[in-house]
Amino acid sequence: MATENRIARWKLVLGYGVFSLLAFVLCLFLTFPYDTLRVRAVDAAADAGYALRVGSLRPGLRGLTATQVRLSKVPNGMTPELHSLLASNAKMMPGPEELGEPLTIDSVAVRPALLPPGVAFHARLMGGSISGHVGGLGDVKVAVALSNLDASGGNLKGFSGMDLVGKLNGSLDLVLPKTRGQPDLSLANGQLSLDTRGLIIQGGNVTVPMYGQPTPMDLPKIALGDLDTRIKIDKGLGTIETMQSKSEDLEIQGSGTVKLGQRLDVSQPDMSFKLNAEPDFTKRLGLLGAGLTMLPTDKADPKFRVAHLSGFFNRPTFGPPRGQMR
Repeated sequence: MATENRIARWKLVLGYGVFSLLAFVLCLFLTFPYDTLRVRAVDAAADAGYALRVGSLRPGLRGLTATQVRLSKVPNGMTPELHSLLASNAKMMPGPEELGEPLTIDSVAVRPALLPPGVAFHARLMGGSISGHVGGLGDVKVAVALSNLDASGGNLKGFSGMDLVGKLNGSLDLVLPKTRGQPDLSLANGQLSLDTRGLIIQGGNVTVPMYGQPTPMDLPKIALGDLDTRIKIDKGLGTIETMQSKSEDLEIQGSGTVKLGQRLDVSQPDMSFKLNAEPDFTKRLGLLGAGLTMLPTDKADPKFRVAHLSGFFNRPTFGPPRGQMR
């Protein structure tokens, strides 16, 4: 009888193993340095001039999950006092005048990834999601997918200065070789795609490059419609394979290249555009429309006007093609 009630050895080993694993996971969740990780993320954002605020940071079904995330560009520069407030997660924070208008993100989940070894992430924002992974044993592999983002959500208007409606989808796949042990964007290979559906600029205020000068502009309503963009990247040179959009206001065709720098803001565009604007739309643009009518017409198709974008992304120059005036 005692022999019949005896528990099999393999069951004991399995039971103790499962119990030990559960105890380890529970202890990890209870003792994980969540606040230290939050402070490191705040520090990294501050170094780039952004204010990062996290409502909570806890384990979730998709991995370590941050909720009620707000990211804003500090308008007057990050100060030590402001950085200290963000790092301490103080309840009383300055307003948008000091922190800037935030992009609101519902949640960001991060977990380890095996193939390739690295980190996978999933963010819920603007009614859609951004997901992907970063990792690799040698070269760094980056994959990002944008799915069904609503351009009117997430306080994108306050964050960017542009009042948009429409849907955004896209993907980015890059392989970044390392230079002196660091990923080098200027040597990247891969591809970028971006699709918009029913995209409309309803207004806002932006600074645009006009004939080499940054010019603040109040934007009127501009229907951009469906934009399809495909860029192939080979050894740091991005070549536009497709860039076109058409709406009741404007038709755009783009071509050319982008020479990637080690940072995106110092990348160098060498891009040509063909623009066909409806007369009523040109009148609505005001000063911007006057600048548009000064562009030369396309020799192959006079209904288009042609323009060229050069310089750097952080100091762009937009105007007539080199050596060509109206």
